[in-house]
Amino acid sequence: MKKALIGTSALIAVGLLTAQGASAADRISLGLSGNYRVLGGIVNQDDGTAESVAGARDHGIGTDGKINFSGSTTLDNGIEVGVRIELEAQSVADTIDEHFIWIENTDVWGRLEFGDRDGADNKMNVLAPTVFFPAIVGVQTIMLASAPGAGGGNAFGSTNTAAVPIVVPGLSGDSTKITYYTPRFSGVQLGISYTPESAEDLGAGFGSAIGGTDTTNGDLSEIVEIGGNWNGNLGDASVRASASYASADGENAVGATRNDQDEWSGAISISMNGWSFGGQYQNGETGGGAASTTVQRDDIEMRLGLTYATGAWVLGVEYASREVEVSATGEDEVTVWGLGANRNLGAGISAGIGVHLWDWSDDLSAAASENDATEFFFIDRKSVV
Repeated sequence: MKKALIGTSALIAVGLLTAQGASAADRISLGLSGNYRVLGGIVNQDDGTAESVAGARDHGIGTDGKINFSGSTTLDNGIEVGVRIELEAQSVADTIDEHFIWIENTDVWGRLEFGDRDGADNKMNVLAPTVFFPAIVGVQTIMLASAPGAGGGNAFGSTNTAAVPIVVPGLSGDSTKITYYTPRFSGVQLGISYTPESAEDLGAGFGSAIGGTDTTNGDLSEIVEIGGNWNGNLGDASVRASASYASADGENAVGATRNDQDEWSGAISISMNGWSFGGQYQNGETGGGAASTTVQRDDIEMRLGLTYATGAWVLGVEYASREVEVSATGEDEVTVWGLGANRNLGAGISAGIGVHLWDWSDDLSAAASENDATEFFFIDRKSVV
């Protein structure tokens, strides 16, 4: 499958090189877009002496922003070529987020992407309806409560394994990859991605990308991600549905054996007369890339959302859960209910308020590994197109 994808990419590239009469096309001029979010709120949680998140702050203000540079040109043969670079407004370790080029002929053979971007399973995924963009639940920048055992903050890998229900497929993240999308036929579109190595920016200097080895313990390689979705109507209802599957090899040190990893998901969203309802389900495995002596167990995430749009307002409620097996007989779990309202103020500006009810439970019912939290927050978002 990966060889077929690489071969198809090569054929398209040859077609570009041998195309006639393309010299009249304009050069690519980059345009500017982006967004900026401000979040603030207060939280009441188990933060007393000897409790799971002892000493955690009960209020906070955060920001999140991105500046996008993108542009494209259409050659005389009808093929569109473009580029996109996303710059983080503030970042701890990754100043440049996604960056990739694309070659596209939508009506004939589809779209081909090269670069650091989420895979086809992620991009084809349908989100359950939500009041806030991109979601109330599962985006750690919209979270004030602390995962137990993490020493405060939102760090995954706390004493309680189930930290945050993300419910977004993708084993490769923004690692360097090739992705192909078919044209959309009768509402159906398919996509497939291949990632040699689960690390970003492998193309820097080409050295590690071309001459590297699959011996980094804990990493994944040979990642194949497949996704598809359908957009259509059933009577008066607008329906969107998606499904995906991904697999990867676990990398190993010389002489060691590692675990491989698989993941699949499904989602649906139905809208009619201002109402939207939908859900997402994802089943993956823990221990991918870990030593073969580490037992792989199920990692199950689910999310439901219901919204109602009236005028400039969107009102909504949503629920999310995550269960991670930690032993043959036990599991860690987190559930969260969200309720919120968002108003479109025009000119790309919106503002909203909401409340979350969090509950982390531990397989051993250990107080230091559990937390109950109620958080109230506001969020303001501005978009530049």
